[in-house]
Amino acid sequence: MSFHITEDDRHLYLLALEVVPMLVGKTYNPLPSHLTLMHRFWSELSPEKLAQAIEPVFRRTQPLELLFGKTRLNGPQKARVNIVQLNPDLQNLHMQLFDLLNTLNVTYTAPEWVGKGFAPHVTERKEVEFAVGHKQITSAAYLIEVKIRGEDHLRFIRARFELTA
Repeated sequence: MSFHITEDDRHLYLLALEVVPMLVGKTYNPLPSHLTLMHRFWSELSPEKLAQAIEPVFRRTQPLELLFGKTRLNGPQKARVNIVQLNPDLQNLHMQLFDLLNTLNVTYTAPEWVGKGFAPHVTERKEVEFAVGHKQITSAAYLIEVKIRGEDHLRFIRARFELTA
């Protein structure tokens, strides 16, 4: 007997640091302000199994300071984003997750935006503005599952992780 894995057997995820709180179990379209910690990736793991695998990384991480910089247009859709300084703690967290996810055989939708290509930013939202030099402490991260239904990209908050080291 052989198994053929299709996209229907995989889940599309992203990991985000909290800028504005989100609720586990809630669906967003679009997400509130957040810092994308790991760009979208495909995995065969269920949300529960993936959360269990990545939770120790967050448990070993202290709350992080986010330092906001200038705005710019980013990505193929030219979204206006606030650049966030890539400090050693933020880079270290991203790389720990990147290394772990690679052992879990995930497939990145844009591999150029992870690992050495990680460029932290927060997409502008009407409800929140960040001045250059704004500092914010973040002490939570989220596992988010994305389901694409036509033009809608529904984002389901599957797990919240406290940065507690």
